[in-house]
Amino acid sequence: MKNRRRERRVRLPSTLDATITYSDALKKVSGGLIGDISTNGMFMLTEAVLDKDAYVTMRVNAEGHLGKPVYIQGLVVRTDDRGMAIQFTYANDDDLSSLLSF
Repeated sequence: MKNRRRERRVRLPSTLDATITYSDALKKVSGGLIGDISTNGMFMLTEAVLDKDAYVTMRVNAEGHLGKPVYIQGLVVRTDDRGMAIQFTYANDDDLSSLLSF
């Protein structure tokens, strides 16, 4: 299968987690570990997943790396038994670049 991704995926060297602070879905998911991240989205490793097309606001707990949390908005585009892929709809470009520079 050919890789159709436009942006390079980065696996973060340490365990970095994200907390879902808002979701328009009826199901509650608190968050999980970030499996990989790019400028367009991320894969969140979690036991509980939201349905496809659920809108979320996340807090990436990056205080240990950046000195502050990073807030990102996104849309769940894919789920599997390991977690969910979230496409970013809004992220501060400077904060995202800092996350990707690990």
